[in-house]
Amino acid sequence: MTSNLFNTACICALSLSFYASYNNAHAQSMNVTVPIGQAGALTAPSVLYVEQDLKKIPGGVDVIPAKDFEKSYALSMKDMLKYSPGIMAQPRWAEESRLSIRGSGLSRGFHLRGIMLLQDGVPFNLADGSADFQEINPLGLQHVEVYRGGQGLRYGASSLGGAINMVTPTAHTVPYTGMLRTEIGSFQTLRLFAQGAQKFDGYDVLANATKSVSDGFRAQSEQNNNRFSGNVGIDLGDNAQTRFYLSYNNIEQEIPGTISKFNALNNPKSVPAVNITGDYARDIKSLRLSNKTVLRLDNGGQFEFGGYMNDKDLYHPIFQVIDQKSLDLGAFARFEGVGDIVSFKNDYTIGINIANGDNDAKRFVNVLGNRGALTADGNQKSQNYEIYGQNQFYLNPQWSLIGGIQGTLSKRDYADFRTPSNNDDAIFKSLNPKAGILWNYAPKSEAYVSITKSSETPTFSELVQGAVPGFVPVDMQSAWTAEIGTRGEAGALSWDATAYHAWVRDELLNFTTSVDVPASTFNTNKTIHRGLEIAGGYQATPNILLRGIYNFNDFYFDGDRQYGDNDLAGANPHEVKIFARYEKNNVFIEPNIEWIPKAAYVDYANTLKADSYTLIGVNAGVDVTPNINIFFDAKNLTNEKTITSFSTITDARTAGTNVFYPADGRSFYMGLSVKF
Repeated sequence: MTSNLFNTACICALSLSFYASYNNAHAQSMNVTVPIGQAGALTAPSVLYVEQDLKKIPGGVDVIPAKDFEKSYALSMKDMLKYSPGIMAQPRWAEESRLSIRGSGLSRGFHLRGIMLLQDGVPFNLADGSADFQEINPLGLQHVEVYRGGQGLRYGASSLGGAINMVTPTAHTVPYTGMLRTEIGSFQTLRLFAQGAQKFDGYDVLANATKSVSDGFRAQSEQNNNRFSGNVGIDLGDNAQTRFYLSYNNIEQEIPGTISKFNALNNPKSVPAVNITGDYARDIKSLRLSNKTVLRLDNGGQFEFGGYMNDKDLYHPIFQVIDQKSLDLGAFARFEGVGDIVSFKNDYTIGINIANGDNDAKRFVNVLGNRGALTADGNQKSQNYEIYGQNQFYLNPQWSLIGGIQGTLSKRDYADFRTPSNNDDAIFKSLNPKAGILWNYAPKSEAYVSITKSSETPTFSELVQGAVPGFVPVDMQSAWTAEIGTRGEAGALSWDATAYHAWVRDELLNFTTSVDVPASTFNTNKTIHRGLEIAGGYQATPNILLRGIYNFNDFYFDGDRQYGDNDLAGANPHEVKIFARYEKNNVFIEPNIEWIPKAAYVDYANTLKADSYTLIGVNAGVDVTPNINIFFDAKNLTNEKTITSFSTITDARTAGTNVFYPADGRSFYMGLSVKF
C-alpha cells in the first residue's frame, strides 16, 4: 500500500493549512452572528446562516451555494458538487452517476447506496436505503450541504458516506418574484425553467417547473423530463413557522448501457444491440409531500418536527421489465438545546427518525420494452427507527468537546407471491458512538479531530439476489472512521483539508454477473478506506480566483483470503480539479481541468484498469443587466475519448468485461435567465 505517501501527504497538507492561518490571525471565538435580514426563515435558513452553523461540526462538511453552478449547464451530481472535496461523482449517462464519499457504495453499479440523501432535511432515499438521481433538479435548489462520514449524524445518518442535504429556495431566500430560464446545447438539448415567489402577510409561496429534452451523446440516451416543486410557509407567531413542500417528477429516460473498454475508447457512441431492441429505460413518476415545523424557544433552543410521503412508480425495462410501485412514509423530530453546565457553555441535540416503506416489486419478460409474461411478484417492506443525540461542551470560546451516539433498528420483510417458500424477514441493529474535539484557533479558522462508528443495513438489492431462496445471508456493514483536519480563511487564502482512516468490517461489495443483470453482493471480512480530501482557494487579484480540489483514495482489502491486500475496484487513486475564474465588469470566464493521473482497477483481482484522462472545459457568462444573464458552457473541449464510470467485476480474466461507460464527447451549451 501507499502508507508512507499517505502519512507524509497528511502531515504536509494539514501543517501548511495551520501555518497559513495561524500567521494571519489571533485565536478567538467562532460565534458569529448573522446580520438581521440575512438569516432567511425559521424553516428555511439562508446560505450564510448554514455556512456559519456548520463551523461547529468537528469533521468534513461544506456548503455549495446554487450560485456556484447556476451559471452553467448543471445536470448531474458531478456538476453540482464540483467544488466540494471528497466527492467521487462519476457520470454514467444523463443524471445517473456513481456517487461515493470515502468509498461508500464504491462498487455499486446502479442507483445509490451508502449516502443519505435529503431534500430540505427530509429523507430522499427509499426506506431500504437506495435512491435514484433522476429526481434531483439542480435548477430548483438554493444550496447543497455535504456531511462527509460521521458528520451525517446531524440528520441521523449512519452510513460510511454520510449525508447530502439538497435545500430548495423559498420566497424569503430569493431576491426576486419571478424567473424565466432557457438552455440549449449539444445533442438536441433543450431545458426550460420558470419560477415564481411571493411573500404575503403571514405566509409565503414559491413554485417552479422544469421541462427538459435531449437526444443524448449515445444512441438509446433520449430523455424527456417534467418536474415541478414548490413550498408554502405559514407563520404561526414570531417564533414559529410551518412549511409544506410538494414535488412531482415525470421522467422518461433511455439507458444506453455498458460496452467493452475497446469500444469505450474507440467507438464511444456504440450501444449494445439488446439495449435498443429491448428499449432499455428508467421511467419514473414520483410525488413527494412533506412538512417541517420549527419552534424557536425563548432560551435560544429550537424544536423541529415533521413528516413526509413519497409515492413512486418505476418502469424499468432492462434484462427484464422491472415494474415497482413504492410508498414511503416517515416522521422526524429534532430538538436543539443551549445552556450552561456550571459556567461552561453547552449545546446539545436529540433527534428521532421513523420510516416505513412498502414496495410492490414485479418483473416481466421484456418484449421490445413492454411487459411480457410475469416472472416475479413480491412485496418489500422496510421499517427504520433511528434515535440520536449529540452534546458539544465548550471548555472556553476556542475549545469544545463533542460526544454523540446513534441507535438504529431496521426491519426488512419480503413476501414472494409466486413462491411463498422464498418469504423471509430480518432485523438489523446497530449502536454508533461519536467523539470529537473542535479548536477555533483563528477568527475564521478551525481544526478538528474525531472518531465515529457507522453502520449500513443491506438494501433489498443485496438481500434478494437472483434465484437464491429467501434473503442472501449478507450482514450489516460497519466501520470506525478517524479523521483530522482544518478549514478556514486567512487573507486571500481559503482551505478545507481532511485526512481520514476507516477500518471497515463486512463491507458490502458488488460485482457484475452479466452485462444485463444487476450485480450480486457479498460481505468481505476486513477492508481499509483512507484518504485525503483537500479543497483550496486563492484570490490572486481582485478579479482572479483560483480554486482546486485534490482527493487521494487508498481503499484496499486487509488480508482477504481470496484477494489478499489488493486494491478495491472502483476508485481512482488520485483526482485533481483546477478552476481559474476571471471576473470583471459583469463578465466572467472560468477554464477548468479534471485530471485523473492514474486509472482505477475494474476487478478485485487487480488485473484490469479503466483509463487515466484529462478533461478540459470552459464556463463563461455575462450579466447584461442585474436581472438578465447569459452563460456559455463548453465540456470536454478536446473531445477526449475516455471512461467516466464502470461496473466492478471479480476477475477480468474470467468474467465478462463489457462494463464501461464512455465519457460524453465535446459539447456546448448556452443559457439565458431573466429575473423580475
